[in-house]
Amino acid sequence: MKIKEFLMYYVLPPVIKLILFIVGKTLRLSEHGNTELSPHKRKKEGVVFAFWHSRLITSLYYYRNKSITAIMSMGRDGEFIARVGRGFGFSSIRGSTSREGFRALLEAKHLLQKGNYLAITPDGPRGPKQIVQGGVIYLSKISGVPIAPFSFDISGKWVLNSWDNFIIPKPFSRGVFVWGEEITVPADADEKVIEEKRVKLEKELNRLTEEAAKLCR
Repeated sequence: MKIKEFLMYYVLPPVIKLILFIVGKTLRLSEHGNTELSPHKRKKEGVVFAFWHSRLITSLYYYRNKSITAIMSMGRDGEFIARVGRGFGFSSIRGSTSREGFRALLEAKHLLQKGNYLAITPDGPRGPKQIVQGGVIYLSKISGVPIAPFSFDISGKWVLNSWDNFIIPKPFSRGVFVWGEEITVPADADEKVIEEKRVKLEKELNRLTEEAAKLCR
């Protein structure tokens, strides 16, 4: 194993966990909107939590140890995020809605139909930023469970020069998670309906992102 991979897979994840826990204790985090969808309040039943990739790191901290499984890509970045997520009690399904998609979707379907939580960043793993890919809609269709969208913003943050403008929270900042309305996809949905639901989810996530930004001002 190369030194870079050793650092990425074995050294950085526990370091990030430690730093995020320390920073997290200084943050003032709250939930707004349709908060009954939140894993902090929700009754245990199958659901797909959907949020933008750029909001990942604080979401891992705030919704830690809630028995949530996340779909992670097959590449090195996916392996890295999966190891970071493990430190916060997240399990993972490897594969995405674009790579190894069929196997990942089947595994996710079985998990959801058993009443478990699944988390997806529908613009990941590589974008385009804040554009929903169709896999999350198809997964809702074949599993029969709803999609629960939320977004997040924070008053103090570093924004990385990455494809998604990834957000890292600054200590002692005020952050808000905003939940929207569940989106259901009928089992008999055709391509037209699937596209309508995809656009609806994309608009809802962007609306929630704008609302979260306003609440942080």
